[in-house]
Amino acid sequence: YANMDVAAMRPLTEGFMKKYPGLKTASVHFSGAAIITRIDSESRAGKPLSDVVLSGQLGVLALIEKKVAARYRSPEREFYREGFKDKEGLWTAYMTNVMVSAYNTRQVKKEEAPRALEDLLKPRWKGKLTMDSQSYVWFGTIMQYLGEEAGLRFMRQLNEQNISHQRGRRLMTQLVAAGEFDMAVETNLNSVLTLSRQGAPPSFAPVQPYFLSPSLVFMSATAPRPYIGALFIDYLLSEEGQKVIVTTNRMPAHIKVKSPESQLLEGQDVRMPDIFDIGKRYQAIGNRYREIFAGAR
Repeated sequence: YANMDVAAMRPLTEGFMKKYPGLKTASVHFSGAAIITRIDSESRAGKPLSDVVLSGQLGVLALIEKKVAARYRSPEREFYREGFKDKEGLWTAYMTNVMVSAYNTRQVKKEEAPRALEDLLKPRWKGKLTMDSQSYVWFGTIMQYLGEEAGLRFMRQLNEQNISHQRGRRLMTQLVAAGEFDMAVETNLNSVLTLSRQGAPPSFAPVQPYFLSPSLVFMSATAPRPYIGALFIDYLLSEEGQKVIVTTNRMPAHIKVKSPESQLLEGQDVRMPDIFDIGKRYQAIGNRYREIFAGAR
C-alpha cells in the first residue's frame, strides 16, 4: 500500500522485480489520509492484505501503536540518521518532502514573496491563496514552532485571507503554475522544482526554517508474505532504491544519496518536526484544522 502516486511507485516496483527475478509485486495507491482508514479497518477486521506500507501520512504512527506493524530491523537502516527511524525497528523514513510556500513568478515579484510566516497575513494575499484541504502535518508543525496560543492566532488570521482549498499538493502547485492562484500556502518542494524545470513559472518563498515532512515504510504485522516484504524494504532503503527515489524527483533519506532538493538546501535552516507528537495527535490535529479552515471540509 502506498500513498505515493502511481507514476513514482512504478520505477520502484519495476526495479525490485528486476533485482529479484521471479518475484512479482504490485502497489495499491491511496490518496491522502485514505490509507490510514484502510489499514485501520483491515486491522480491526483481522484481515490485512498488504505486506508493506509506504505512507506520508503521519497518522500511521498512531496505528503503529495499535500493533499494525511488524518489527523488522533492515540492515540498511544503519545509513539513516536518528529521527529517521525508531529504536524498535517498526518504521523508517525512506524519503522526505520539504514544506514550502510556492508562488507564480509571473504574478508575484520576487521582492513580494514572503520571507516570514507572518507575511502570508498581508492584505496583498487576500483571495490569492490556495491550500491543501488535508494540510495536517504542516498545521501540526507550525503549531509546534509557534506554540499553541500564537499558532492558533496565526491560523485564524490566515483563514481570514479567503483561502481556496484543493485536495492534493501536486494539483495545487499546478494551479499556481497555471495562474489560478498567486501562491500556495504550503506544498512540496519537489513539485515546485519539477514544474520549474519544465519551464512553468512557480518558485518557492524563502520562509525559514524549512520543515521536513517524512514518508515512512513499515511491514504489516501479519503480512501474508513477510520475507518478500523484508526484501522490498531492504531494496527501498538501499542506495540502489534511494537513487530510484531521486529519479522520481523526491528527496531520499539515505545519508549517502543526494538529490537536487538536498543540494539546494545545504546551509539553510532545515528542521524535522516532532513527528511522534504529530502522529499521535493526528486525528485531533485534523479536527482542529477543519474547525479553523471551514473551507477545507
